[in-house]
Amino acid sequence: MGPGGTPSSGRTEAGRSVSDLYAGLTELVLTKNPEHLSIHRGLWGPDTRTNAEGLDRANRTLVQGCRLDPGRHVLDAGCGVGGTAIFLAETYGVKVTGLTICEPHVAVATQKAHERGVGHLVEFRHGDFMDLPFPDAGFDAVLNHESFCYAIDKPAYLRGVYRVLKPGGRWQVLEAEMLKENGPRSERQAALVAAVERNWRLPSMESWPDVFAMVEEAGFTAIEEQDLTSEALPSTDLIRRGFLSVSLLNPQIRETNPAFLEFMDASVAYADGLSEGLFTYRFISAIRPIPR
Repeated sequence: MGPGGTPSSGRTEAGRSVSDLYAGLTELVLTKNPEHLSIHRGLWGPDTRTNAEGLDRANRTLVQGCRLDPGRHVLDAGCGVGGTAIFLAETYGVKVTGLTICEPHVAVATQKAHERGVGHLVEFRHGDFMDLPFPDAGFDAVLNHESFCYAIDKPAYLRGVYRVLKPGGRWQVLEAEMLKENGPRSERQAALVAAVERNWRLPSMESWPDVFAMVEEAGFTAIEEQDLTSEALPSTDLIRRGFLSVSLLNPQIRETNPAFLEFMDASVAYADGLSEGLFTYRFISAIRPIPR
């Protein structure tokens, strides 16, 4: 999961900064996952043996169907410390612009890209993806790797994505923070949703059917989706167990790093909700049509 767009203040409705949350998690990401530079969920297939393989599979799933040839330009909206962007530059030789609401991550991601030999292909910028600071029709693909959830006004965000995509360009998403469906919730389900929204500092979570309707209304065509919940479950459980293990072995972290505590509490609630069918993990792909 990476920091995405929030209102121009960079704060949720509760007034708590998303940027501050992810700035507080920077050291954890760099020390616990220095290769992939993320705290995304991996996707486990029949041949997946490790979480690292699952993370590689997630990155490749995110761009399935895209023509990522050298010379193409990709926007990673909500890029965090650059893990997905660097992977794409290394693997496909494409130019990637990463946009993050967390200003300290720009320098971290830039340094990591240079260390990995792709600094000439990757640029990181500080900005709010609710107001994409790019000209029209400049990107071949726009990606959200577990960051679409941070769009306060999702229809407005999708209109922005549509604007910056070239005709024929693709918007592709791996998204965890969606409700499987609308409807009444039990007291426990309501508590899980509240814990995820509060501790990941999210706006109100949308249901998958509502998101699908928003993508259609924004003018996209060839909309495809995959329910990847079963593939995300093993990694989601690993993340939960990892956070709890760190908390038990280093109990003072709960006092010294509030961001860790919040993220851990959200991860535990999310893992429970995903396994119980409250949440869904989806891949979404949509195309800005070419005018006739």
